[in-house]
Amino acid sequence: MAILKLDEHLYISPQLTKADAEQIAQLGIKTVICNRPDREEESQPDLAQIKQWLEQAGVTGFHHQPVTARDIQNHDVETFRQLIGQAEYPVLAYCRTGTRCSLLWGFRRAAEGMPVDEIIRRAQAAGVNLENFRERLDNARV
Repeated sequence: MAILKLDEHLYISPQLTKADAEQIAQLGIKTVICNRPDREEESQPDLAQIKQWLEQAGVTGFHHQPVTARDIQNHDVETFRQLIGQAEYPVLAYCRTGTRCSLLWGFRRAAEGMPVDEIIRRAQAAGVNLENFRERLDNARV
């Protein structure tokens, strides 16, 4: 599994597996946020199974905030901000590829004044290409 850092307290990852849960615990991650709808794909493990794997590994902080990249709204960004703000750090957010998690983070950071080029650069360093979302990120700026 690829766990890549976006900022001081936030890591992103693609879909989790049972083997990933132990690695997450070994890395000291305290909270996991799932940004995928449950049963989005037939091969995807359901949320109850993932939560069980994480709990067995000692990771008890788990939140589900399903979104789709093209439909992310301001309230989704605010919910993500609140989840991270209330979470025990570090936090791992995951979805199918890491794009949704990166977008939620990027929209929040753009609204806080981070330059869009920096957002795109950090996401790229974490393996996620947000270039197709540049205009939406520009519009998220205050």
